[in-house]
Amino acid sequence: MAKIKITSNPYEREISYCSFDEVTGIWLSSDKVNTDGYLRAVEYKRSFLPFKIKEIIDLIVSEYGAAGEIIEIAFEGTSEEYDEVEKVCNSSEYAGKVSLFQADTYLENARSILADTKELFKNVQSIIKKIVSDDTAVCRDLSKISDALDDIIPICVFGNYSSGKSTFINALIGKELLPSGGDTVTAKIYEIKRSPSDDFSRIRFTYHNEPMELRFDSGRFRVAQGDKDSDILAELILMISDYSKNEMIEAVSKALEFLNDCEKDNADKNGIGNVICVEIPFSPNGILGQSRNQFVIFDTPGSNSASNIDHSMVLEEALQGFSNGIPVWVSQYETVDSEDNALLCDKVLNIKALDNRFNMIVFNKADGSELPENGFSEKQEKKILEYCSVEKMYSAGIFFVSSILGLGVKTDGFLRNNQYRKIYRKEKESYCDPEDEDYTTLYRYNIMPAQIKEALVSKCEAHPNLIYANSGLYGIEQEMEDFASKYSAYNKCQMVYLFLTNVIDETNRRITSRTDTLKRNRQNRQKELDAKAQELIATLAGITSDRDRDFYRATKDSLRVFVSEALSYHYDSEELEALNQELTEHYSERTDFETQENAYEQSKNVMWGHIKGHGRRLFSKDFKQAVEDLRTDFTRDAAQLQAARSDLNAVQKVIGSNTSDDVMERVIEKYKQDFMDAKQKLSEEIKNSWLKNTLELKELLIAVVAGSDALSSSQREQLSMIIMDYKPLEFNDDADDVFIKTKFLRGKFLGFENDVERLNIRRLAAKYKERITKNIASMSQILYESCYASFKAWMSSLMSLIEKNITEFNPELRDMAEMIREETEKIIELEGDQKAISDTLGAIKQLIAWKNAEIEEMSDGH
Repeated sequence: MAKIKITSNPYEREISYCSFDEVTGIWLSSDKVNTDGYLRAVEYKRSFLPFKIKEIIDLIVSEYGAAGEIIEIAFEGTSEEYDEVEKVCNSSEYAGKVSLFQADTYLENARSILADTKELFKNVQSIIKKIVSDDTAVCRDLSKISDALDDIIPICVFGNYSSGKSTFINALIGKELLPSGGDTVTAKIYEIKRSPSDDFSRIRFTYHNEPMELRFDSGRFRVAQGDKDSDILAELILMISDYSKNEMIEAVSKALEFLNDCEKDNADKNGIGNVICVEIPFSPNGILGQSRNQFVIFDTPGSNSASNIDHSMVLEEALQGFSNGIPVWVSQYETVDSEDNALLCDKVLNIKALDNRFNMIVFNKADGSELPENGFSEKQEKKILEYCSVEKMYSAGIFFVSSILGLGVKTDGFLRNNQYRKIYRKEKESYCDPEDEDYTTLYRYNIMPAQIKEALVSKCEAHPNLIYANSGLYGIEQEMEDFASKYSAYNKCQMVYLFLTNVIDETNRRITSRTDTLKRNRQNRQKELDAKAQELIATLAGITSDRDRDFYRATKDSLRVFVSEALSYHYDSEELEALNQELTEHYSERTDFETQENAYEQSKNVMWGHIKGHGRRLFSKDFKQAVEDLRTDFTRDAAQLQAARSDLNAVQKVIGSNTSDDVMERVIEKYKQDFMDAKQKLSEEIKNSWLKNTLELKELLIAVVAGSDALSSSQREQLSMIIMDYKPLEFNDDADDVFIKTKFLRGKFLGFENDVERLNIRRLAAKYKERITKNIASMSQILYESCYASFKAWMSSLMSLIEKNITEFNPELRDMAEMIREETEKIIELEGDQKAISDTLGAIKQLIAWKNAEIEEMSDGH
């Protein structure tokens, strides 16, 4: 029997495959075992698993299947992806061919850790800004990640001349914003964002490199930036200054049309920048207008337009500040297989800001296409997928849409464009009346993996607005929302991780550079200092180094004793049992368990009464009738007993489930309270220990200074007072709180699932003590290392101050001493910042790392 393992890491965009070697008992990479296998192809290693899983399972069956044998497939990855794999493997097509199970290691779903990732990143964002404020590239990346974490999702719409891009974007927005017509319309790239309110819009662009901004706010228009007397703004003001509040969209549209036509109509006005930014309210009658995600739509010039040859380069520049984008290629069903489309796809696939695993192919104007009445056959779908451009771009699916119908339903049929209005009025009945002989459901023509299409069709069928769903627009927006809310979270987490790794490398370079400078300055100072002063500094440095080692060891040992003796937490099994019994009785009363139990006992007694009564009659003369009555009564009584037992079991199940839920809720709440109590006590103990260490170190240093003959009496007294009055040790509690919450107080931090009807109380109590003891020990190390890092920085700063004062007694070395002190302080600050970033990186790494599944059999039945 073949055993295959699929390992999917959506954070790193990698899928790998292994086969199990029965002889050695280990998993071997399929690349080595099957060197000619199709699974070696890049498309099966770097794609988004849910979109490719059907093909992957087919290949596994083809390459590893044998007649009459079932292939065992182990899956490692997230539960979200496992659900998609399970849908495919459980279909009738693979019955008797594959058996799926989850491997022992797994990854967290990105949606469940994204909030923690955001909080961790926010914790160090200001630190990173401070460190790399002089590095433009890093600052741009920082801004890009901040936007991604703020749920900004770019949608890049591209297509050739007359593909209907502008109409499609208008449909997404739900407004007649972009002009449309037979001529090449879009001459610029439009960056379109949803405005914060329904009565606010603005347009931003550059003219001869000067920033310009027009604002439309609560029925008023004004120039917010730019010279009003410039030729271009003067014309715009004349054109739209008298607009009314309900004409805001029309006014914005006119302004865009004017800017778009400037270069074509007037060579003197060719100084408009390539990107025009627009903020406008989206229609609330669609997903994009209601989403918490901030979609930014990019409209690009038709690539086969002679005047816009370099549009892909301009688009890449426009997308520099973005990431995690959805590429949407708009074409038409009849013209998809063209050379222009193939060339366009090549350009788009090279844009780094777009995630090409999620390419959406949109066949627009599908209301006018000749589509087969009963949907595509398998052969027809195969032919479409083999078109050159489709083959390059296909990943997330092909969507059929009537943009005009979608736009019309969002505007409730109020359309300014005369052609739009005619088409909408003519076609809408066939999209909203299931009894119409031409009833149209465009989403049924979509081409995508079977399990994904099945889920989308179900959503479309259930949607109350038939025109919105049947136009195909709802399905497209639903997939965009799913990407933004679910799938893009993996990219966001990985972006933060990689960015922090780069920042740490950059910080290391800066620390190394400063340390080298400091070392050279100290060497120069030593040449000038007299021997006794050098000896005093060396003695003091030696004491701090020795005490550092002694403090670290002794404080750690005392902490270990404190944890074992003073921080013992448990949940008594007798107390848990009493709570379980109390809650069981409570839910028994609420569900009227006693009535169900009495009904069951009564049914049982009636049945046995009839059996006994008929049993006595079996020895009478009326034997046949007795047997017949026994059979009749037994059949009826058995059915009633079974019904009573089912009712009783159902009630018992509800009682058990509710009781388990409540017990687990109490256990988790107690865990949080105990854990935070331990944190407070630990923090106080560790801080007090290190504060005592600082006092001891001060005393030792003062004793050495007081007995030194390198200084005069007044100098010894002055330096001793400086050491005595030096600032107290401070600790970074805020950062510790973030890391402890992320590591110890999120998700299933007790390590078991709450999905059983009856809890094993003894095992729950034992698990509680085991887990909280282990986590308190781990937390103690985090708090200890954090406080120790604070002590190290404090000690280094104190020594720098001492050196400065000893050196300052020589006037010629005063400036050098100050420079050394400042450099030391900067290094201490950088090292502290680096530790904060490193800790954050470690916490995020743990969130996205592989974890071992802890199988807890908590029910009494196991």
